Amino acid sequence: MEKRRVAIIAGYGSLPLIGAKHIKEKGDYLLVIALKESCTLKDELKALADDYYELSVGLAGKILKTMKKHNITHALLSGKVEIKLLHSLRFDLKAVLILAKISLKSTDSINLAIIDELKKIGVDMISQKEVYSSIIPQSAVFSKRSYKDTNLISDIKEGFLFAKRIGGLDLGQSIVISGGKIMAVESAEGTDKTFARGSRLGNGSAICIKTGKSYQDERFDLPTVGLDTLKNIAKNNGIGLIMESGETIVVDMEKCIEYADTHNLIFAAVKENEL
Repeated sequence: MEKRRVAIIAGYGSLPLIGAKHIKEKGDYLLVIALKESCTLKDELKALADDYYELSVGLAGKILKTMKKHNITHALLSGKVEIKLLHSLRFDLKAVLILAKISLKSTDSINLAIIDELKKIGVDMISQKEVYSSIIPQSAVFSKRSYKDTNLISDIKEGFLFAKRIGGLDLGQSIVISGGKIMAVESAEGTDKTFARGSRLGNGSAICIKTGKSYQDERFDLPTVGLDTLKNIAKNNGIGLIMESGETIVVDMEKCIEYADTHNLIFAAVKENEL
């Protein structure tokens, strides 16, 4: 089988490094394009890459030219890139032209525009589910404390319903609910601030929920949680996290379980039709 020539466009967090290791284990060529404003593991990624560049998010033209220069056949979008950067960056002409075609500049519309530009130069996008399959859990209660032992099931059902609705509007994938009342809904502020705000408002009774979108594109923006997510919930007096099984990436699962048990948090994955 012919080796792929893969580029990772690397943003915030550890996912780009996990993805880079996966690609190298497959024996594929790896180009890393570390986004200057977002990428947090530049040294580690540079050590793994066959070729490595640090480029601004706003330099779309240079990113595309770099991929063409290295004959890239496949790409992986990995790691968080905050949409608020749109208001603070300087863009090259190519980036300006791409953005000008998008009327509503949401996460999905921008990612789809990027994928369209990559197709024009013969680059296919790799599914995040392919790369991160080993850290996408199926249904289970991971913590000692279970949502099944409480009166939370009706809240979780309602939370899934609302989370799917906001996902369908491309606003976010996270909500916080307590006693049948929505405490917080994710938008441009991001998951962490949503969970913090909602948990504080719930005052010791709020459960945080993260789902995939009803039309989730596996090539980008799979919901992702990790140890920092749980620390944020505990710090703000939330009671735990329910994620959609088979759709959510979990970084450092063992550490997450240990932390959840130490802080008496609920930590579980479930599908909507299992509630």
